[in-house]
Amino acid sequence: MQPDYSRQTLLKEIGASGQAALARGRVLIVGAGGLGSPVLQYLAGAGVGFLGIVDADTLEASNLHRQPIFALADSGACKVELARAAVLRINPSVQVEAHAVRLDADNALALIRAYDVVIDCSDNFRTKYLINDAAVIARRPAVFASVYQFEGQLQVYKPETRHACLRCLWPDAVVDGVVGNCAEAGVLGPVPGTFGTLQALLTLKILLGMPGQLDGELLLLDFNNFSQIKLKAARRAECLAPNCAHIREIAAEDPGIELALSSLSEAKTRGLEVIDIRSDAEFAAHPIAARHIPMPTLLADPSVLPAAREALLVCASGKRSLAAARELRQRGLLVRSLAGGIQALEN
Repeated sequence: MQPDYSRQTLLKEIGASGQAALARGRVLIVGAGGLGSPVLQYLAGAGVGFLGIVDADTLEASNLHRQPIFALADSGACKVELARAAVLRINPSVQVEAHAVRLDADNALALIRAYDVVIDCSDNFRTKYLINDAAVIARRPAVFASVYQFEGQLQVYKPETRHACLRCLWPDAVVDGVVGNCAEAGVLGPVPGTFGTLQALLTLKILLGMPGQLDGELLLLDFNNFSQIKLKAARRAECLAPNCAHIREIAAEDPGIELALSSLSEAKTRGLEVIDIRSDAEFAAHPIAARHIPMPTLLADPSVLPAAREALLVCASGKRSLAAARELRQRGLLVRSLAGGIQALEN
């Protein structure tokens, strides 16, 4: 059975020529989670011809309330392959490129250059800024969303004078862990679902050349009271489109910052002091043989780290520990991050 796009081609803004444009479109989605799920559903349903998905995680049961393209029986499986299968169930005519990797300084530019639009469906600031910087250098449109509990924001970057990038508004990224993500702060599933749906809508508008793409604007939505604010988000005067005065290259990753181990006892035999930076609740629910210092406490006062020994930071999946290690290394401290976190030790 062939896909039927008649209900959208009836729109005068789309028609047969618009549908053909969507079929030629190449979109990269970074993150197949609460934002990425509706993005994938709606872009596949609309007939966008080429979808790339970047996600290095496996599916957890706690993901399911906000990631409806997955099922409980899929827990533990590679998320990007599950997302690929979900897209093909919706629309077998879509070509899907699955990238089971973490977006990093080594691959971001090449990946984003291979697509027409990149959508930020990530859950951490470093990845958002990496997407931003690579999109600016590659001169590709990017659609950003950030969610915190019941509220969030949307922004579109395009290599045009009226569009600001993230660094025009916030030159430096917030350190991950200072502001909680969904795993730490909690979230009600329809909230990221709504923002992801809006990201899909904005992306379709970009591919179709339709007006109303948040040109030089930042949209804030608060679902506690259903309020919305649209702010002007102007490009800095020193940034002459499509160039940015703040972005020259993708900063290389600090070599050796991550350490892959088979057990925590192996860390101790190497002379490393293991520091668990998870929250109090996480540590109480699943204690490990490590010194417990929550991430906000550690970043506020790094003097609590051992003075004479290298520290190995540990969290659930390795994301927060990597972010903390990056920040602390910039302050001149000798720390590393356990690759994959506690989950990697248990698999």
